[in-house]
Amino acid sequence: MRPRFKELYKPIPSGRDVRQRRLSREVQLRRLHREQMFMGKRLRFRPSQESETESEYEFTRSDTENIASKLKSAKHDDRMSALTELSTKLEQPSEELRKFVLEGACIDILIGFLNATDADEKLQCLWCLTNIAAGEKNMAEKALATVPYLLTLVSGVNMELQNQAIWAIGNLAAEGETEREQLFANGVLQPLAEVAKDATDGMVLQTACFALSNMARKPNTYFNSLFDLALPIMAKQLEAFHDNSECVVELAWVCTYLTASGSDAQLDQIAATGVIDGLLRSARGMTGAALIPVVRTLGNIAAGTDAQTHALVGRDGFVTLLVRCIEETSSRALEKEALWVVSNVTAGRKDDVDAMVTAGIVTDLVRIVEKQNFDIKKLAAYSLLNIAIIAHRVSVLPNSRLLPVFVEFIRCQDEELVRMGVQYVALLFEQLSTVAAIQLLRSIPAAIDALENLVAVTADDDTRALVSVLIDQYYQDDVQAV
Repeated sequence: MRPRFKELYKPIPSGRDVRQRRLSREVQLRRLHREQMFMGKRLRFRPSQESETESEYEFTRSDTENIASKLKSAKHDDRMSALTELSTKLEQPSEELRKFVLEGACIDILIGFLNATDADEKLQCLWCLTNIAAGEKNMAEKALATVPYLLTLVSGVNMELQNQAIWAIGNLAAEGETEREQLFANGVLQPLAEVAKDATDGMVLQTACFALSNMARKPNTYFNSLFDLALPIMAKQLEAFHDNSECVVELAWVCTYLTASGSDAQLDQIAATGVIDGLLRSARGMTGAALIPVVRTLGNIAAGTDAQTHALVGRDGFVTLLVRCIEETSSRALEKEALWVVSNVTAGRKDDVDAMVTAGIVTDLVRIVEKQNFDIKKLAAYSLLNIAIIAHRVSVLPNSRLLPVFVEFIRCQDEELVRMGVQYVALLFEQLSTVAAIQLLRSIPAAIDALENLVAVTADDDTRALVSVLIDQYYQDDVQAV
């Protein structure tokens, strides 16, 4: 990582200055390393020890040589000590440690441990590979050479080794399309599916689902094969682990990717299994961010055909779950997920919109557009507009509270919000009497000013034309309104 600026004239640095700059650079690299791993990958930490802070260690060439020497030692204790230190340092690898992985003999040495017979050393070796695979792309690519050896352990009888090998594969699958295709070519799908299907241990099931969900990420060329393998497993294990929220979360993430990439026919297949009912049943005992993959899965289905959305709305617990998630103020991310689902449902059939209104969703939507930030306001506003358009329900909305919000949209710089604000005003004239619409606008002094200003500044011809019509209606009927 290059510095953000460069001094024109620099004094000759002291040894201490050089060391401090090197440490500072490694801090930046490790921070970047963590950011790159934000989604999809999982390090394995040592919870029994306090993690070192960014500036607490410097890994030099002599440290590398010392670890390499101990890894090749004839003494078991030396090898275990070196593997333990290596796996810990790989949580936040320094530049010198990266060189050991990318240019040195690190991977070859670790493969040697995978071929050996000592289970404790294999486990520590797998821990190292898990953290290498969780690293930046070039480090993960180096770890791909170990996949055939990992698969042997995935199909083995040692549950601890099996679990850690799957974890490493899951991290590799999260890296990208090239890595996923190579994993597929190595034949990882069937062994992963078999482990997930037969798992009676919650931890093993969670890790297998973590790997499967990463393998299901698009783009890939094997989605249909993965879908056929995974779907019956999801239905089976959601039933078996329905009261284990941690397992349900991981199963739901697999379902999220299956529904995100599935065709309409595949969504129908999902609906025909016990997956949806299993997720809804387990969701009753879950709260907060744990519900995100459940709600996202349901949202992917709700984004399907009107028939699929309608069938989902009719499921016991679906509508009440959405209302609960929107009222769950402890998780902003969950609230956004639920609002996205509601916007899909309210864009469908009138009877589905009516079901949402009957459940009391309007009160929550109005609260959100009045008090939340613009990104969440927008999602709630979509649903309110859908309710007004699809169900023809402008007259039952609290328009005196909503109009100031939509006028604020018209005055903002976001073109999409501007169009939503104009659409709402147009709906007032369309579904209310002209007199009632004008009286509402007159109650907000900034409303007509916002419309007139928009005509002058908008570059969108359609928006300008619609706003001009609204202004004409306002002034042409002004005398009658008075």
